[in-house]
Amino acid sequence: MKKIIAAVDALNFSELELRSYKYLADKARGELTVLFLENIVGEYAVPANPESALVDYDEIFRKSVRERQEKARRNIHQLKNFYRDSGMDITVRELTGMPAADVIPETRFADLLLVRSTTSFAQLPDSNPPGFVKDLLADARCPVMVIPEHVHYIRQLIFSYNGSDSSVYALRQFSQIFEELSDVPVRVIYVEEKDQAQIPQGKLLKDYLRHHYEDISFETLQGAPSAELLATVVHKTDSIMTLGAYGRSRTSRFFHRSDADSILRTANIPLFITHP
Repeated sequence: MKKIIAAVDALNFSELELRSYKYLADKARGELTVLFLENIVGEYAVPANPESALVDYDEIFRKSVRERQEKARRNIHQLKNFYRDSGMDITVRELTGMPAADVIPETRFADLLLVRSTTSFAQLPDSNPPGFVKDLLADARCPVMVIPEHVHYIRQLIFSYNGSDSSVYALRQFSQIFEELSDVPVRVIYVEEKDQAQIPQGKLLKDYLRHHYEDISFETLQGAPSAELLATVVHKTDSIMTLGAYGRSRTSRFFHRSDADSILRTANIPLFITHP
């Protein structure tokens, strides 16, 4: 039984998001652990009020913390009730502090991390994808799946491939985690690099995939890899795509980090990202 962890903002999640975690954990034949992340103090900012020097900011701060704690308590009951009513046993770990710093150690002892693409703990308007998500992608010690709020029924797997270790590692990790999806059609996307039209080690790749999947097709595209892959998924809602390394020194030559961000920002499907 695989250990699947999901990073959930204690103050901002939806039933659709919870249902998506359940769907993917079921497909991975995994047990779900929800990391219930409370950044109560870190999210609070004292509002500027230059017209009054008598405002008790300490009391405002304490009141805000109490309100957030109360909301988190209501939300954890809502979360537990949802999974109980769905017939799924889960583990909930309440973590209060710095969300990314709390999650990273958990990933060392997990098979997969799930996180919603818009999850953000930023006090001010955040980047897209949010800094929290980018930190997890760069530093997680297990594969990460970045998901939209609503994950549709999966009808196609899209494996991005360029012959690099990271692209192979991503599709191999996915195949080992999601054995349940062996009957889903696979589409391997190779974007031609350095005038090499032939898929690198294509025979070995096909032989490997044949051990895991029943329906496999290969497609060679020309152009900038990030643009071609983005065009492949921009209108998809019923697929999953694998991507190679993100934001580390051994990043796949497929992407600069900003290129991967454009796919994360635009795609409305789960993106499976990991590092060799």
